[in-house]
Amino acid sequence: MAREDLNTTSYVILGLLVSRDWSAYEIAEHFGKGIGELWPRADRQRYNAPKKLLNLGLVTATNQAVGARNRTVYSITTEGRDALASWLSTESRPSAFEFEGMIRVLVAEQGNIDDLRNNLVIMRDQAAHSRSLFGMNAVLIRETDGGSFPEREHLMALANNFMMGHFSHIVEWAEWALGEIADWPDTISPATSHHQRSRAILAESAVFAPPHR
Repeated sequence: MAREDLNTTSYVILGLLVSRDWSAYEIAEHFGKGIGELWPRADRQRYNAPKKLLNLGLVTATNQAVGARNRTVYSITTEGRDALASWLSTESRPSAFEFEGMIRVLVAEQGNIDDLRNNLVIMRDQAAHSRSLFGMNAVLIRETDGGSFPEREHLMALANNFMMGHFSHIVEWAEWALGEIADWPDTISPATSHHQRSRAILAESAVFAPPHR
């Protein structure tokens, strides 16, 4: 059973510490390398979460001198490993999707057609940039025998493939959407002038709907 006093961010950090000890800065850095695309959290949360784990006895902390400065290095405890293993045996929550660009699409009739086109271009370019970062991660993992987590190379390959497909889908969808609106004079009139086309697009998705009972 997953612990009620922990959240997914807590388990992400425990998962990082399983491989080796990390400082708070290193935890935040690794959190931002790909994990942040799956579980976005503010930097403050990334830095504060290890302190909560420390208070719960799931990690220990050691102060190390680095030049003229000290840094806190965290290590996972047996209790921390047990908590992570217990969480992995539970059912995950449904995926959540936070996508501002798509919200702008949904209310685009309140703006002009150039706003919509610009938004689609930005969505495409942002996704292409993120895809390139995961592409570079793939190269790094492959050429360094697993990078920082060689024992997880096979798992990172699965996750990296998903993220590449995810961002490729956004790129392809944005290109398709730009083609769909190419002849739109504005963001309002297509509700009637393109009614049949909208129905055809919806019909393609409707095939995945469960049958009526």
